[in-house]
Amino acid sequence: MAMGKGNRKHGVHSQRTRNRIFKIFLIQAGICVALSVALLAHSLVTAWSALLGGGLYLLPNLYFAHRALTFREEQSAKMALAEMYMSQIWKMSISILAFAAVFILIQPLNPFSLFGTFILMQISGWIAQMNMNKRFLKL
Repeated sequence: MAMGKGNRKHGVHSQRTRNRIFKIFLIQAGICVALSVALLAHSLVTAWSALLGGGLYLLPNLYFAHRALTFREEQSAKMALAEMYMSQIWKMSISILAFAAVFILIQPLNPFSLFGTFILMQISGWIAQMNMNKRFLKL
């Protein structure tokens, strides 16, 4: 059934995408916590470092997704693209500051566990996106 222009809901597709992306973040958070709990068998420092690595990945990406995937009815394509660029710049800034803060403030730290979990979160996001949509949604 075709909907008239006046009946069309704005942002339905972007809301679906937003829900999928945040579902992936929830899955990644679960993976991070499960890995950290498993690493408690090795040491508290290793487990804590893994949890920090997951947080260093998730927090800037959550910020980016929230800001970039928020539907604004009055927003033009040009404004949406500018918002994406600004969101990406802020995401990178948050990542840099968060990494610096962790390396300055947290001692002792297991860098292998921290970076390993960070990389695992990145890879798990790619795999989850491909499996959920049967296509790649790049964020």
